[in-house]
Amino acid sequence: MSSYPNHEVVGMPALSPTMEVGTLAKWSVQPGQAFSAGDVLAEVETDKASIDFVTEDDGFCALLLVPEGSEVSVGSPIMVTVEEEDDVKAMEGFEPEGGASSEPETTAAATTTTTTSTPPPPPPPP
Repeated sequence: MSSYPNHEVVGMPALSPTMEVGTLAKWSVQPGQAFSAGDVLAEVETDKASIDFVTEDDGFCALLLVPEGSEVSVGSPIMVTVEEEDDVKAMEGFEPEGGASSEPETTAAATTTTTTSTPPPPPPPP
């Protein structure tokens, strides 16, 4: 079993409240390329608009897991990033297990509500 450097598997972000799937229209970074907070990583097409996927962190693109033009569900892995440039080459051959490190913002547990009610009092005696 191989050991990989510290990395993050990035999932398809939910770029709108109703987004469930998006098309990765264009990558703005390539493996080995550095990026900084505020940079555009990719252009994603939703059912309503074309939206830039902007990063909040600094790092290096290690792997692109999804080719341009692919339709991807929110949360599915799309890329792998690392903190150090020297770690990019060490990620060759990496395949994510079980999905991205960040889950979609809305989960079934978050949207489920439980209500309890008190039964009505018994009728008065005759």
